[in-house]
Amino acid sequence: MKRHYIFASHGTFAHGILNSVELILGRQNNIHTLCAYINEGDDLTEQVDQLINAFPAEDELVVITDIFAGSVNNEFIRFIKRPGFHLIAGLNLPLIIEMLIAPQDEALPSLITDSLTNARQSIQYCNQTLDAALVADKDF
Repeated sequence: MKRHYIFASHGTFAHGILNSVELILGRQNNIHTLCAYINEGDDLTEQVDQLINAFPAEDELVVITDIFAGSVNNEFIRFIKRPGFHLIAGLNLPLIIEMLIAPQDEALPSLITDSLTNARQSIQYCNQTLDAALVADKDF
């Protein structure tokens, strides 16, 4: 059983984030992208079906889409009952890095949960974070 990641987005965001991942972590052979609505006339349902069907049924698929309940995410929801299929909304670099540097023998549901928790902590309004840190420093 092999683990594959699919980044899927409206426009070329998925490809761009893969580029950033590979800049940081090097070439990733198990990551695939789906950039929706690039070519007029492309059928998103067909694109998703072709992509999903390219993987053996026994492989694990982690699909990370850009927007929860957006059209791209909704197309993948159709596969939610497929064994080994995991769908995450909120494609972002900290989440992906967390998932890829974690031990790959960890059970996928735990890996996803831990990665989501850690990635959320990296989302900060820096003005407030730094202001709070300065106030804390003055109190000591």
